[in-house]
Amino acid sequence: MGHNKKLENMRQKTMCLFAKQSKRNMRKLGIIVSLFVFSLTIQGHILPKDKHLTVNQGLQKLANKLLEGKQGSIVAIEPATGEVLCMASSSHENDEVNHAIETVYSPGSTFKLANTIAFVSENIINHNTKYTCNEGFWRDKIHIGCHKHSSPRALTGALSTSCNAYFCKAFMAMIENRTQYKGQSQALNTWYDYMTSMGLGMPLGIDLPNEQGGFVPDASYCQHTFGNRWNAQTIMWLGMGQGEVKTTPLQLCNLAAIIANRGFFYTPHVHKPTAKKPLDEQFTVRHNIKGTPKAIEEVIAGMRSAVTNGTCASINTPTYQICGKTGTAENIGDDHSVFIGFAPMSNPKIAISVYIDNGGFGADLAAPLAAIILEKYLTGKLSDRSERHVKKWQSYAIEPPAQVDSTAIKAMKGKQMAQKKRKEIPVTLDNL
Repeated sequence: MGHNKKLENMRQKTMCLFAKQSKRNMRKLGIIVSLFVFSLTIQGHILPKDKHLTVNQGLQKLANKLLEGKQGSIVAIEPATGEVLCMASSSHENDEVNHAIETVYSPGSTFKLANTIAFVSENIINHNTKYTCNEGFWRDKIHIGCHKHSSPRALTGALSTSCNAYFCKAFMAMIENRTQYKGQSQALNTWYDYMTSMGLGMPLGIDLPNEQGGFVPDASYCQHTFGNRWNAQTIMWLGMGQGEVKTTPLQLCNLAAIIANRGFFYTPHVHKPTAKKPLDEQFTVRHNIKGTPKAIEEVIAGMRSAVTNGTCASINTPTYQICGKTGTAENIGDDHSVFIGFAPMSNPKIAISVYIDNGGFGADLAAPLAAIILEKYLTGKLSDRSERHVKKWQSYAIEPPAQVDSTAIKAMKGKQMAQKKRKEIPVTLDNL
């Protein structure tokens, strides 16, 4: 209880800071972006110099290779214990920032997994629920875009193809539900409770310094930021992992571990217990999430379908069953490439998140890198083909984005004004 109270206090401070910063930033740029990415990343050691670590040295070395010439992180966790198997971080600047825990980002479409757990558990949607998508949808005069795919889609297909329309509509259906909730505040706070039960919106408590908590909005945040004007439409892009929600790569890896465990997690940690120093109790407590077993199974079915015939079909293998979800998170500059997943589907041994700054589509970069890590850990070696892929990705560099100067800000303002006139919202698009 004491630990939870501490986390809640940290969450409240984070919420207040985010509210103040986002309002100021909206006045400057006309959009909400994560100031945390720019102002609250703190220098620190990536991993402690300690002999008694949970980290798999071979996996860590491989992850570091794959990140060469890029900025981002690769995190892997053993779901059954919460032990961190690798935590690699790379920066364009030699600043020792551990992007896995110190930098917060939009989770993009990977967040649809957490949303599905809430929606199914609350009976907002079920396996057979369908929503139409015609390369997106209109809500009043606002357009949310999506890539082209068959429509309507039921839940498994919506996860497999990462349909933006499906999850925005499902999110609004929850916020606007007056059969289960007295008002939109109760609905949003119920959703918020699901998210925080999964370790989102607050630090997980890993045994490393400078961990950030990300951000998940609740009704008080919306009231503080938007006043009485807010409604489901105001925040509908939370359904697809954009907007105010921010997460760390560690939190996304932990989300994959939660799903792998069918609904629980252990606080991630990098230190192994010794005779002189046993593992702290906070790392041995099992945290059960708010979601139902049925909701978890629906998510797993969607993740497996994404690998067999969806957005990350390129990493499918007959050797073991991978469950995964791609994401392509928008930001100022090129999109970030995201993937989370676990394997094998039954009796999972490893959960993983890959987040590459400005890497483009999740299926094009993050997913292939994750596949190499999974292969190395689950088989103990890499095939000749995968070794060639390691060399290819090791030599693949992503140039750091140019500094956002006054000219770029003016151009961005112009783009935002044009979108405002057209009543359009830029959105995440996953690559099939």
